[in-house]
Amino acid sequence: MAFYIETSAFLKLAVEEEGSPAMRRWFTEHRPCWSSQLLATEAHRAAMRLGLAPELIEELLDSISLILPSASTFELAGRLGPVDLRSLDAVHLAAAGEIGPELEGVVTYNRRLVLGAAAAGFPVIQP
Repeated sequence: MAFYIETSAFLKLAVEEEGSPAMRRWFTEHRPCWSSQLLATEAHRAAMRLGLAPELIEELLDSISLILPSASTFELAGRLGPVDLRSLDAVHLAAAGEIGPELEGVVTYNRRLVLGAAAAGFPVIQP
């Protein structure tokens, strides 16, 4: 049993916004959590825009296992639907698929990724 956390859900752990308290409660109760190495890049970029301390992001990242996407991950991401799925979202989705049958669900608040996960047959979790 494993969960894939995408950036929109991860950031709710670091900032106070709608859904943040529920996401924090969910996160403390559900492990293991995985994401793509892409999460680190996206989270640090968002932290700079939001004025968050890099140390906070690093502390949160330490509690998630990061997958280093392979060439085949990027190749698969290029073929995933739906057609309006953005490139980085497709990489997240392809990386989630690398978890295999242990994948319990994709944790995301990203509308396009919700549709992509549903198209790929992955359960979507939005605490």
